[in-house]
Amino acid sequence: MKNKVALVAVILVSFAFVQFSLASELLKCGGVERSVQEDPLLGKPFVIYPFDAGDSAQYHATIVRYCGPAAGSVAFAGSLDSLNNDSAVVESDSAALKDKLVRKAAVLYIHGFNDYFFQRNLAEKMDSAGYAFYAIDLHKYGRSYREGETMGELRDIQEYYAELDSAIAFVRKVEGDSVPLVMLGHSTGGLIACLYAADRENGAGFAAIVLNSPFLEMNYVWPIRRIGAPVLSAVGAIFPNLGIPRSKNENYDKSLLKADYGEWEYDSKLKVRGSLAIDFGWLHAIHQGHVRVQAGLRLSPPVLVMHSGCSFIDDDWSEEYTRCDGVLNVEHIREYGRNLGPSVQLEEIEGGLHDLFLSHLPARDNAYRKMFQFLDSRL
Repeated sequence: MKNKVALVAVILVSFAFVQFSLASELLKCGGVERSVQEDPLLGKPFVIYPFDAGDSAQYHATIVRYCGPAAGSVAFAGSLDSLNNDSAVVESDSAALKDKLVRKAAVLYIHGFNDYFFQRNLAEKMDSAGYAFYAIDLHKYGRSYREGETMGELRDIQEYYAELDSAIAFVRKVEGDSVPLVMLGHSTGGLIACLYAADRENGAGFAAIVLNSPFLEMNYVWPIRRIGAPVLSAVGAIFPNLGIPRSKNENYDKSLLKADYGEWEYDSKLKVRGSLAIDFGWLHAIHQGHVRVQAGLRLSPPVLVMHSGCSFIDDDWSEEYTRCDGVLNVEHIREYGRNLGPSVQLEEIEGGLHDLFLSHLPARDNAYRKMFQFLDSRL
């Protein structure tokens, strides 16, 4: 009997310690009143905040927040010596301490198609440079995907607006309205970021927008882009569920994965090799977005558009995949990227992959350097 009582006591104490540790971590990162969990994919120091958005809460999305050693606190107005004890860290929500903490900006990252947030290195770089880092897994992607859904399914890019509104409100609640807000979009996430900003007072609420190889045009030859795509888009408006065979070309994946020719690991169930299956409804939604972007936008914040120095797509593996964009045509990115607003900066990253922050060194470091130079000069 005594042994059972002792065992129960040990379990209760252990549970209490885990809860206290979690609470301490949240306080260190500036915890807020929202459901929070340790990220099951990246683990500590990442935490996630699942939520539902939309008029009838039909969209399930997930905020991923980096709560690393600095948690954005590397840019202090005062001395770091003032935070050299546990009690000072635990009280990080106090007004007095917040006055000493000066983040350069809060960054919200939006992933691309057939993707989710897994770029640990990106979060660490942002944090060490003085930026609070958040990412969102959009509905039907990554951590937000639920059984029975069609991964990546889309009928209108504006579907994402409600969850982006909620994510931005969350960041504002945590960081405060005085902290500048930066939107960082990769590939399709770049297209989404541009259109979202355009439909939110031309991005008046953002201090800057950074685009990492934005998806501004289909990577096909002229007749398909200018004749075929509009016709198929019109079909998609009427028959959205008609399927389109998915690409089985895995060469871009090979350029990323550590098991092949890259440096990274990710969940291939959430970022599948080749591509997700798409349908005519998805094609219609993307084409409509491209029509708007290619007509030119009037985004008011400064915009950084980064892309590789070359593009390469072939059915057979080539070393070109280790130094070029293996998904999009960089000429399209340059052509349409310069018309996003009055203050656009184009940067070519020689040796960069489609996701520039997953490139090999030194291209990866060059992408980070260009981004931080841009942000530090514009904020």
